[in-house]
Amino acid sequence: MAEKKKKHTLLKAVGVTAVTGAAAYAGFGYYVFRNVFDLQNSTLYTGKNGIKRLATGSSEKNEWFAHSTRDDDFIDSFDGLKLHALRITNNPDSHKWMVILHGLGSYCGGMLDQMYEADGRGFNILALDLRGCGMSEGQYTSLGWSEHYDLISWINYLLTIDPDASIALYGVNAGAAAVMNATGDYLPAAVKCAVEDGGFSNIRDIVSYGIRKNAKVDGKIFMPSVDLYVKNLLHFSMNDVDTIRQLRQSSTPTLFMHGSDDDVVPASMVFDCYYACAAEKDLFTSENAGFNETCLDPDYYTAIFTFIDKYVQ
Repeated sequence: MAEKKKKHTLLKAVGVTAVTGAAAYAGFGYYVFRNVFDLQNSTLYTGKNGIKRLATGSSEKNEWFAHSTRDDDFIDSFDGLKLHALRITNNPDSHKWMVILHGLGSYCGGMLDQMYEADGRGFNILALDLRGCGMSEGQYTSLGWSEHYDLISWINYLLTIDPDASIALYGVNAGAAAVMNATGDYLPAAVKCAVEDGGFSNIRDIVSYGIRKNAKVDGKIFMPSVDLYVKNLLHFSMNDVDTIRQLRQSSTPTLFMHGSDDDVVPASMVFDCYYACAAEKDLFTSENAGFNETCLDPDYYTAIFTFIDKYVQ
């Protein structure tokens, strides 16, 4: 009888341990999902994505923006979200367009420097608020996957405004991932080239890297748990989407840019993306530049527009 009771107690302890372990595993997966994908509740993004005013720049750039011809445009996403973009048309006789995508936790007004540089080179501008950011609806980021479908919708919208448009795409980190993903799908011939700055090779790798860097554990172990929430709330699996695969299908000339000291999106990823790309391509690495610091390189905008000018006449 005592032996039976002992076995029962042991089984009960094992069961409780297993349940506790499973709950902890699922709980950590949810914690990662919330902080990486949930723009409204993440400790990383809260207070940033909802900003609608212009990011502070130099007085010259602020004055340029204040006197620009601007419109707020809206479209519906494939999954029913109202999306916003800022359209600047200071060059009404030009058919050159730059479509600009911001990075994580930001919004279109955070791209003031890029808009200013593009305008000064004769481009009209469509600066997107990615889903869940700025004036666009949504709660979640998909780190460039759903956003690449949004980008394609915006390109088609732009062509209804200017059927003769000659378009360059430009994106930063998550916006860069959206740009790269879009180049692997069918794009209208009006899209002449793309520039990605600080993008990552795929969602699985960047999430796993972030777990390893911040929690000091093997991130791959927790991918099934995180993916459970991705599938239920974002309606795709991280196992089924791959920026590298998209780039292998690309026919859009692309400039790949990255900071050599980036420890948020490791610099090795730019080489993975560059070598995977099947289209014409070029590479710009900024020495000693960290995350979102390539734009501080004195050669940054020269590199971008030298590349773009090859394809956008």
